[in-house]
Amino acid sequence: MIRAPLSATSVLDETSDAVALAAAPWAAVLVLTSLPWRFLQVLFIDQLLELGNNAAHYGRALGSTANAATIAFIVSLIGRAIYARAINLAAASGRRPGKEALRVPMAALATYLFTASLVAALFYATWFTIIGIPLTIIVSGLAIGTMPLNDRAGIVAPLKRIGRFAREAKTLTALTFVFLVALVVAMVNLVAAFAIGLWLVHGFGGFDVSRWEALLDFGTRRFDLLLIAGGIIAVEPFWIAANVILVRKAGAEESGEELRLWFRELVGR
Repeated sequence: MIRAPLSATSVLDETSDAVALAAAPWAAVLVLTSLPWRFLQVLFIDQLLELGNNAAHYGRALGSTANAATIAFIVSLIGRAIYARAINLAAASGRRPGKEALRVPMAALATYLFTASLVAALFYATWFTIIGIPLTIIVSGLAIGTMPLNDRAGIVAPLKRIGRFAREAKTLTALTFVFLVALVVAMVNLVAAFAIGLWLVHGFGGFDVSRWEALLDFGTRRFDLLLIAGGIIAVEPFWIAANVILVRKAGAEESGEELRLWFRELVGR
């Protein structure tokens, strides 16, 4: 089950194998459930920046966007939970997961909704410190990575579990750096794709694309926000898979808890 000692390289190697097995159709489920949340998140941030000091006078409009974003956020967490289970099943069995990926245990889902919401609140409370951004990203990854281990609903136990796996600070830091680089690469590719698309439409279609050039201009606030959201969506399947694999490997090495979980799943089938 564990093919190499725990390291960032071994986690990434096994992540690619698990994603290859689980991507169809579960990566699509992840993307489709994430798109509304990312779009509404960009819309809300853009509205706040547009209104500036006058935001307090538009509470109803901002509130409606925030409420819709909250619902979309919960839907995106459910999509993450399904995808994480698919990755866990693929890594455990070495086979493409089927409909059993949809059967996320309610205890695991409930604890993940709690931990993910807590981490999201911490992110918005600490992002301006800069250091809070990578720290909350790491904790968010551990929240989804440890989700399959939460066989009982609770508040303290899942947080303790996250704290236990946070001791793999070296590997977590290396993985975070790798995926931050991947995010930049994804954003560059998106900019290039939009630029090539505009060039093809203008060069071969003879259409007036001046308005689209203004909308898709790098440096425009709205386009930059959408670019960041698009980059996150592109790397998220691999980021979630890497955290699931890391927890599996670290758990098996430290306590055998993951082996007992795998055995319970096997008996359940």
